[in-house]
Amino acid sequence: MSLAARTADIAASSLSTEVRAEAKALLRWWAERAPDPVHGGFHGELDATGRPVADAPRSIILNTRLLWFFSAMASYLTSDEAAALARRAFGYLRDHFLDPNHGGVYWLLSASGQVIDARKQGYAQAFAVYACAEYYRATGDAAALELARRLQREIEDRFWEPTYGGYLEALSQGWHPIDDQRLSDKDADWPKTMNTHLHILEAYTNLHRVAPDAASRKALLRALTVFVDRFAGDGQHLRLFFEMDWTDQTTAISYGHDIEAAWLMWEGAEALDDPVQLERIRALTIGLSYAALDQGFNSRGGLSYERPFGGTSDPDGEWWGQAEGLVGFVNAWQLTSDGRFLEAAEQLWRYLKAQYGAGSGDEWTWYGADAARPPVYKAGVWKCPYHNGRAMIELDKRLKAHT
Repeated sequence: MSLAARTADIAASSLSTEVRAEAKALLRWWAERAPDPVHGGFHGELDATGRPVADAPRSIILNTRLLWFFSAMASYLTSDEAAALARRAFGYLRDHFLDPNHGGVYWLLSASGQVIDARKQGYAQAFAVYACAEYYRATGDAAALELARRLQREIEDRFWEPTYGGYLEALSQGWHPIDDQRLSDKDADWPKTMNTHLHILEAYTNLHRVAPDAASRKALLRALTVFVDRFAGDGQHLRLFFEMDWTDQTTAISYGHDIEAAWLMWEGAEALDDPVQLERIRALTIGLSYAALDQGFNSRGGLSYERPFGGTSDPDGEWWGQAEGLVGFVNAWQLTSDGRFLEAAEQLWRYLKAQYGAGSGDEWTWYGADAARPPVYKAGVWKCPYHNGRAMIELDKRLKAHT
């Protein structure tokens, strides 16, 4: 074995040990703070200090991501505590977020479980598929698998746009077009977005991996094909926003999404086990990964958030982009054996410990300490243990397989 190979083995083993410990710490933090003993389910928001925010509304995104996290941790750590919390999350999803009249899942509930916003975001339906599939894998609960399959059929029936192809961004409660389709206030209002397509792909991959059948394969192949054809761009950066007829409205590069999509596309191709798809997507995965490595790192040692076309990169990367960088770079290292990718993952991990609170026993902060931005909640509509929890699981499994 060469010196470089031995060095890589040592680095992989050390990083694997650290991320497994971090996975356990994240589970403890969320298990202690997330459950709501008054209203059931989970608090809608925990502030920057980790305290519950009274009467905060409850997001389907937080609930499904908690369902995924606790289910994944139940399998990964063989944890009865995580399994119990997964059952709690699935029960709350089933009893409060499911629309009994029209199907699909609501967007937002009050703290007491009443519907506040009943619109149907494609992104949210996808996360419900993703989480229910993971819960089925952890528990064998047939009701969860049945629900995941039903939600996938609804996505295919309701959100697929037959004229030009692709999945719509959002519909009303009764599955009708709506004026404002934005996923969040900072998103552009266009009917077809990379982010929603990416998470439909991710959800379909998980369902097909957990319980493959002809329908799941067909849906996954369609989602992967449209993602690659429309969003993979020049093989270095994703295209982000489109009009209905696929007129491109992208105005920036998102480094976090680039590296996240790189490994999720590859995961989808592996789930299909199709040589044609694997060959095509391998090249795209490697191209996106090298571009993120060469262009996305900033002077602080982390992954920049984004770069507007014609502008400069925002150096204040958010926690989720750093987490996805960890997985994406290790995935690229596995595909290429280029030691720079493993070095980048090690650098990101050191940066997360120094800046975001990783390794401290606390949930990670939204921004790094040097960003000097106002503190943001630890849990809420867009903050959860999905990105960082998944990164810890993925890294440990991948690095153990290497060593």
